[in-house]
Amino acid sequence: MNSPGSPSNGNDGPVGHIVVLAESVGATQTISFAQPLALPSERSSGRPHRLSMLADDKAWDDEAGRRALLDRLEPTVLVLSRYGTPRALAMLQQARRRGVPVLFHIDDDLLDVPMSLGKAKYDFYHQPERLACLRATMDTADGVYASTGPLARRLAEHGIRSPIVAGDLYCSPAPGTPPVPLPATVPVIGYMGTGGHSQDLALVMPAIVALMRQWPELRFETFGTIKPPAEMAAFPGRYAHHPGVADYDGFLEKLGGLGWWVGLAPLEDNPFNRCKADTKWVEYTWCGMAVVAADLPVYHRACSRSSGLLARDVDDWREAIASLLRSEARRHAQVQAARDHLRLGYDRGRLRQQVLDVIGSLSSRPSTSASTTVNTPHAT
Repeated sequence: MNSPGSPSNGNDGPVGHIVVLAESVGATQTISFAQPLALPSERSSGRPHRLSMLADDKAWDDEAGRRALLDRLEPTVLVLSRYGTPRALAMLQQARRRGVPVLFHIDDDLLDVPMSLGKAKYDFYHQPERLACLRATMDTADGVYASTGPLARRLAEHGIRSPIVAGDLYCSPAPGTPPVPLPATVPVIGYMGTGGHSQDLALVMPAIVALMRQWPELRFETFGTIKPPAEMAAFPGRYAHHPGVADYDGFLEKLGGLGWWVGLAPLEDNPFNRCKADTKWVEYTWCGMAVVAADLPVYHRACSRSSGLLARDVDDWREAIASLLRSEARRHAQVQAARDHLRLGYDRGRLRQQVLDVIGSLSSRPSTSASTTVNTPHAT
């Protein structure tokens, strides 16, 4: 496989039937495979591919069920996306016996999930059997596709033995013209995220509270499974929470309709977060929101070319947000610069080619690979 960060070789395939298996099919799989592979390519004539994405199923517990699935789908490539359980490892072994190459796809350091994501997630991802299966699945796969260069390097530090390739892009905008921004009639700043990002949001809450005290008309909103911050109890009628939307297209439609003047992307500085992608910037920008993000390498490329403001501490956050609230012209100029940057640097066609290049570089390992050995009590 290509080394992390290596350029595309411009090869479209043929890749045949790409089958993606995951514990659940959600935003990760949509962003990484469904969206880019739905895009046609000028070079794909006569070399078509198909994509199927399926969620974890107990029917795969026994060999007959796994064999029946692969008989029905006849995959050319099997992708295991964030899927490192006994069933995943057993499915990999079934594919190996058929000579089907297997790619492991990962977009977080699931071998070292921090306590900052919450005790429930920490305990879930640190189950010894789960960690053993995850590592064995990655070690046994024909290649590992990491969402970012830092994540690829982190996996190598963990001692993963399979070839690892890093993606240059993770999240890309839809082709065509982005939606016209519809900013709220009063100033609104917002944060969207899952419940595991409470500590990220906590970093910027002192700045948000100070700004709301300074501007009586200012509103703050959250979107997703993130818990409403306790500080907002002091501002009745000026805070709103919007529940998460599971469907990714529906999520983007909802986000685009919120009308936030400024979208916030705080991030706690730790090894886990430094492996992340700049997805929030892409989504906020597509929806026409000016972005203030954590001053970490995750967001440096995204916020270059006047496409976003970076903040290190509470004073930085307060001043950056305030500068955008004060000036409609500055917000408009930043959104336009960001959208130009998004169009030129985050093209979905590039992401499509990246995915096909990674898949096209796979070569199946021998079925006798020693790394296939692991205790799999639930996959007989």
